[in-house]
Amino acid sequence: MSEALSGGQLVVEALIGHGVPRLFCVPGESFLAVLDACYDVQDDLELITCRHESGAAFMAAATAQLTGQVGACFVTRGPGATNASIALHVARQASIPLLLCVGQVARDNLGRESFQEIDYEDFFRPLAKHVEQVTIGEALPSALARAVHLARSGRPGPVVLALPEDVLSGEAFAAPEPPRPVQRRGLDAAQLADICERLARAEKPLLVLGGGGTSDTMCRDVEQFARRNHLPVMVAWRRNDAFDNDHPCFGGALGLSAHPEIWSLADEADCVLVVGARLDEPTTRGYTLWRDGRARELLHVYPEAQDIGRNYAADLGVRADIGETLAALATATLDGGDARAPWCARVNAAWRASTTPPRVEGGLDPGEVMESLNRALPADAIVTVDAGNFTVWPQRYRRYRRPGRLLAPINGAMGWGVPAAIAASLAEPGRRVVGCVGDGGMLMTGMELATAARHGAKPVIVVFNNGKFGTIEMHQDRRYPGRRIANDLANPDFAAFARAFGLSGERVTDNAGFEAALARALDADTAALIELVLEDV
Repeated sequence: MSEALSGGQLVVEALIGHGVPRLFCVPGESFLAVLDACYDVQDDLELITCRHESGAAFMAAATAQLTGQVGACFVTRGPGATNASIALHVARQASIPLLLCVGQVARDNLGRESFQEIDYEDFFRPLAKHVEQVTIGEALPSALARAVHLARSGRPGPVVLALPEDVLSGEAFAAPEPPRPVQRRGLDAAQLADICERLARAEKPLLVLGGGGTSDTMCRDVEQFARRNHLPVMVAWRRNDAFDNDHPCFGGALGLSAHPEIWSLADEADCVLVVGARLDEPTTRGYTLWRDGRARELLHVYPEAQDIGRNYAADLGVRADIGETLAALATATLDGGDARAPWCARVNAAWRASTTPPRVEGGLDPGEVMESLNRALPADAIVTVDAGNFTVWPQRYRRYRRPGRLLAPINGAMGWGVPAAIAASLAEPGRRVVGCVGDGGMLMTGMELATAARHGAKPVIVVFNNGKFGTIEMHQDRRYPGRRIANDLANPDFAAFARAFGLSGERVTDNAGFEAALARALDADTAALIELVLEDV
């Protein structure tokens, strides 16, 4: 029989065995045994110390979104767990495989509202695919294997494990459990034929592509299908990199920053094939898209049956894996392909016409900022986007050619941009990473620049500073004109803030200054920050 290991050692052994390359955390006394176990395996599991649990969990989620593998985060009980909950909501709505491990109070104190105690099964149930409290040390390997499997299976999402501190510090005999294979359900021949027949009958068919974890192979598969059959493709909210934006069949991105003509053309479609998108509120213009009374068919392919028909009744609903579906479509040929060519060209022309940014008179022009970024960044650069009105610039005016180029919170969470950029730089140190964040989001998680400095991440953070919560002000002006309140911000010198961490920091007020500052930031040996002083965005 093998020697007994601490619960912390069993957890760390399981994380390594399941291919987790780094663990994000804010250290806590409730999981000291896990931290101690990490001491002996630093070459196999990199421990990233963050400054706030929301930043740590955001980094784990961004790592998972970028790599397609489970991202792992450890936080302490009570305040630590609740701080991390925003990232669970991001992961849930964006279908990201996230594992959040929470140090729990000792078993003798469970149920007594002891210091920092929370019933995590109740608290996290609406946000996670699965929540489990492990109270036996011998059960830790199987609990970790089950958690990783559930996070990756079906519609990927977050899983929470609550681990009492005495389970982690106590010893147990338990063998490692290997990763469980994920079953991918594809289309059968009849379902594929049915989808193709319905698309072929349509005069103006449209494919809407969504889902997390899109790979290069999936992207190539759908490109082949679209090109062969003159089928226009639009992508769901903040999935801009799921399809080559320069492809002749690309029709743009649906969502809060979509051009009005994109919405109009989507409404014209008489047969819509949705693969991997939930048809959420932003993707459907507040659930108004395809509600105009026109005759059309809706075909919905999604990995979870309960999400098919939730928001839109489907004429054909198929539970199937996104990648398997696109692989089946890759070689399919629809009848009457040439007849659809004018429709496809019209949709693509509308998208191309919408990609020229408007000019802003006076001061610093964000459109020119995006043109400078497009010139300076390679095609494989990773762009992270926070939340706010400024996001229209990196979402609409940066073109994405392949997956793994855009990391943005589907649920619109502020504070994502900086931690996500740091995580992307750690995961892909050979690639350029640019994080786009407003001044509001910057002061929510901008202290994670300390994490970048500590662990050698080198993103370029671009802060769009207009001195206010611009999105909320916009909504106030629409609903309560002339009654602005609570949106003006008192900001620090963000460039000096970055320099205080030993990083590069510059403040620019015009476009010539930005181009020069960008060149210096890209040449820096550390992370860098460029503050854009804007009049209004």
